[in-house]
Amino acid sequence: MSPLATMRPMPLAHPHRFVRHQTLLPHLELRLASGSRDCYQTHTHEEYAFGTVDAGEALFRHGRGEETLSPLRAGMTVMMEPGLAHSCNPSEAQAWSYRMLYVDASWLHRSFLPLGGETGALPLSQHASDSREVYAALSLICEALAAPCPPDPLELNEQLLNFVADHALQARAPEASPTPLAGGAPASDDTALHAVRQRIETQMSQALSLEELAQLGGWSEFQLLRRFKHAFGLTPHAYQIDLRLNRAKRLLRQGLPLSEVALELGFSDQSHFQRHFKKRHATTPGNYQSRD
Repeated sequence: MSPLATMRPMPLAHPHRFVRHQTLLPHLELRLASGSRDCYQTHTHEEYAFGTVDAGEALFRHGRGEETLSPLRAGMTVMMEPGLAHSCNPSEAQAWSYRMLYVDASWLHRSFLPLGGETGALPLSQHASDSREVYAALSLICEALAAPCPPDPLELNEQLLNFVADHALQARAPEASPTPLAGGAPASDDTALHAVRQRIETQMSQALSLEELAQLGGWSEFQLLRRFKHAFGLTPHAYQIDLRLNRAKRLLRQGLPLSEVALELGFSDQSHFQRHFKKRHATTPGNYQSRD
């Protein structure tokens, strides 16, 4: 028998890929579908689901509604609460590409309490959107999860909670805040907020979680984000990065190699360090370190 007669065609790459970071971000799972023609029966999820339609067209059926999804409509997003019966299938069996982020329901409820009320259920404002702003915000989260380097949990959870609050949840009346002190912090929160700031300063190069920081004030993660930014002008992650980069400038002036500076300050790699440095200081670390 000819060798050619026994050869089998190479299997095609599977159109679905899953990204998980079980240690860093156990509450998240990302599904990446590229050129998929697979169809789904009506089903539900235990998690909250937020997805982007990146290519092709699909028909999204949920509850009593039906919507056509297409990236031609400015890049579309879908949003589903746990238990929502739905199906989302390519139009006329054409291939489509999408990203779907699944967020553990108990984690999200806890992150927004007491906004969720006694049951913890978080009502969504919409199930589909053609807003470019919404699509771009969710895309940033998906890209960070799918990147070769592990994401920063503090940064990514901040992005996720802000995305949900700004683009997914029904509008709510703002929380009443106690009278601010001279530094901008509410009187009843002042001590706890300074404890959070001190924790970030003393553990500047370490991986911190929103949960552990929020516990210092007895808040939800989302409450911490809003209170800390109101008091200090930056979110906890932005404050930590700012501290690292100010320290980096001193180390660079001392002549330390870029790779050592990145490692000492807790950046995942040198490119992660350079990206943040350029965003803050409008130049690269190498250019900052160089002397005429």
